[in-house]
Amino acid sequence: MRRGDPGVLTASAHARALDGLLSALYCASDAATRALGRQPRGRVALVAVGGYGRSTLGLHSDVDVVFLCDDSDDPFVGALAEGLLYPLWDLGVDIGHAVRSVAETLGLAREDIRTTTTLIDFRRIAGSGSLLDDLERGAREQVFEPHLVEFLNALEQDTATRHRRFGGSLYLLEPDVKQGRGGLRDLDVAEWAARGRWGARNEQDYVRTGALLAREVRELEDAREMLWRVRNLLHLRASRQQDRLTFGDQEDIAQELGFVDGVTLGVEQFMQAYYRHARIVALTAERMLDRARPRSRAATFRKLAHGIILADGAITLENPQRLDDDPALALRFYHQAIRHHRRPDHSALDAIARIAPDKRWRLRLQDSEEATQLFLSLLKNIDETAFRSGSTAAELYEVGLVSAMVPEFGPLVGRVYHDVFHVYTADVHAVKALEHLQALTRGDSRVHSLAARLAAEAPRRLPLFLAVLLHSLGRVRGRDQEEEGARMAESVAIRLGLSAADAEHVGWLVRNQRALYRWATQRDIHDPQGLVEVIRLVETPERLRDLFLCTVAIVSTINPKAMTSWKARALDDLYLSTLAELEMGGPAQTENRVLEVKLQAVVGFAGDAGRDELQSFIDEMPDRYFLANPVDVVRRHARIARDRDAGLVTVRVGPGRTEDVEEIVVISADRSGLLADLTAVFAAHDLSILTAEIYTRRRESGDEAFDVFSVRVGHNTPAPARLAEELQEDIAQRITNRISEQDLIARQSTPPPWSVRPGPDVPTHISVDNNASLKYTVVDVFTRDRIGLLHEIARTLHQLDLSIAVSKVNTEGESVADVFYVADENGHKVHDRDRLKRLQQVLYSRILALHARAEAQ
Repeated sequence: MRRGDPGVLTASAHARALDGLLSALYCASDAATRALGRQPRGRVALVAVGGYGRSTLGLHSDVDVVFLCDDSDDPFVGALAEGLLYPLWDLGVDIGHAVRSVAETLGLAREDIRTTTTLIDFRRIAGSGSLLDDLERGAREQVFEPHLVEFLNALEQDTATRHRRFGGSLYLLEPDVKQGRGGLRDLDVAEWAARGRWGARNEQDYVRTGALLAREVRELEDAREMLWRVRNLLHLRASRQQDRLTFGDQEDIAQELGFVDGVTLGVEQFMQAYYRHARIVALTAERMLDRARPRSRAATFRKLAHGIILADGAITLENPQRLDDDPALALRFYHQAIRHHRRPDHSALDAIARIAPDKRWRLRLQDSEEATQLFLSLLKNIDETAFRSGSTAAELYEVGLVSAMVPEFGPLVGRVYHDVFHVYTADVHAVKALEHLQALTRGDSRVHSLAARLAAEAPRRLPLFLAVLLHSLGRVRGRDQEEEGARMAESVAIRLGLSAADAEHVGWLVRNQRALYRWATQRDIHDPQGLVEVIRLVETPERLRDLFLCTVAIVSTINPKAMTSWKARALDDLYLSTLAELEMGGPAQTENRVLEVKLQAVVGFAGDAGRDELQSFIDEMPDRYFLANPVDVVRRHARIARDRDAGLVTVRVGPGRTEDVEEIVVISADRSGLLADLTAVFAAHDLSILTAEIYTRRRESGDEAFDVFSVRVGHNTPAPARLAEELQEDIAQRITNRISEQDLIARQSTPPPWSVRPGPDVPTHISVDNNASLKYTVVDVFTRDRIGLLHEIARTLHQLDLSIAVSKVNTEGESVADVFYVADENGHKVHDRDRLKRLQQVLYSRILALHARAEAQ
């Protein structure tokens, strides 16, 4: 099976081939059993169930059959089953079986949802056909007609449980094409609901009964084909049952299916197509479960607005057919649902979702001034709703009204970021970011108090909200994504009726959405030159505020752990420092902030022993240390410095900001190459460095390094006190040359190949910037994260006679953006072009060699 082979037909051909084998074995076993003088007490049939019963069987899927009979205790049936099954087991066929009567099957079906679905999937392979007629009739009369609602409830509950088990989200980085949301099992759920409610067996039945529109049937069949093609290739690649679409599988299957690199990567095109189809399946399953429920006439209803009524506590449409002539009714419906804080009726949501993809209807919707105003009003709504999804933005997105009003949003649907940092596709991330911003505006300060305060005070929400929703529009372009996205977003804003100034602001926010994050995480925010660049960009406090909020909303929703406390603090510091400069008297404000932290720290030392040593720590640490750390951390660090050991080095290990992160403080005499030594020791202990804060304490006795690291620890990492002892011993041996860097690096453990899951490629890029700082040359390193990487970089810079003044380590999934502020042997910037070029070349080659060694192991 390769690129040109159809998915469903291949699975069906596999099932038919098995039909032939089982039919022949059934006949042979039946004849052999009768030849031994045994006769059946009644009728017997071999019945296919599960995926095999649906005539679609994965290349390495399990096979399930039932020996249906009048008497399940009949010895003939047992002998027949053994004669059929043993040859298959000898061949290695994984086949499950059961022996049941019609009555037993119906009894189990009334108690177990999985047995109930076998009443829908069963298919005769051999034997008595009348037994299956009895089973089908009994299923209709004893199970589906009297217990339809119970069946649908159980099916819905089982589906929700399965979704939670397999990750919940449709847009997982490595989805399960069978059991995950939007997978083949959801397709089965839709068919089971339709079969249980209407007895629908095929596409024609779906349309005839009104279960699906003809367009929906075509979309569903296309989705079925895609899912089966992917599943067949997964089984073929693994030579076993394998239904998880891993990163390695994605890249290879993308090529198998003919997706090639163009404006976007072929693998991204493939995954976008996959998610589009999976979304159709997931939504169809949910809607079919609702459509299949019998409707009763509303006991009470009240008219709320033109075309909208309140019926039995739910908002619904008086006549769904009016949507065609009155497109704004769809948005009016949501406006009333929010106004009255009532849940929308599923049938109304279904009607809107069905008409939303119609191109002519979309054009009429976009031309409606009422629809435009309602859409903008809904977009900036921050009130909590009774919607199932919890937010207005998510609800409008789910039924297709966001793409209907903003066609430019359509290409984002299912567009994947092929990395392990982004959890959601571009469309879902945009909606999640808007939801996060709305929560901040409501005053939700649990995660980011400064952002919550600023969002609540923002006077013009609409341009900001629209920019966050549209921030990924440039993803559909290959180059200049921010610029193209800004142009598209500004055009959308103008079309929606925003003023020219507000539309320009939307475009500006989209264009510069990464700027603050890059400065906060990859630059020394206490460098005056850095603030000059930020001020030149934002110009006013209002634009600074909106860009800050836009950044927080986008970064916080990349994945659940993206906005670490370190990143949040870095963004806050950058915002406050820039605001102080903008409001005049910036340097004085900065000095005041440093002084305030120092004074509060000193006040907290009341009653402490060694006050002179504590005070000297406050006096001798650089200003940027106090700008980067809160008062409680400063006090803790001062006490560590006071209680330092008498030897060459002091190491203390304490709790980090999350459970799997520890803070390591290292105090030692400052010297060139110290960071390379420290990182070699950390690598030897399998510690992954997340952040590194490097400070020089100016003492009368000589400069002292006071370095603070956040590291991710493993399951085998010793307790903090023991880890500190081991690190302190190794660091002392290294700085006295009693152990080499090579010996330390060789001690790091290598995970077995099977434990390393393949991920998307992370390209290596080295850049050098002499404009970002007045005093230092800034070296940016973007590459795949590995234990020992920071050591390799620090060692290389040391060997090139460069000293590191500031280091910022930013880990995002499998990639890192490490930044180093370096100076030459005279303490100046590196201006020589040949030396800068050699710096880039040597770093690049060393990092590639590190990756090659790691992959070879």
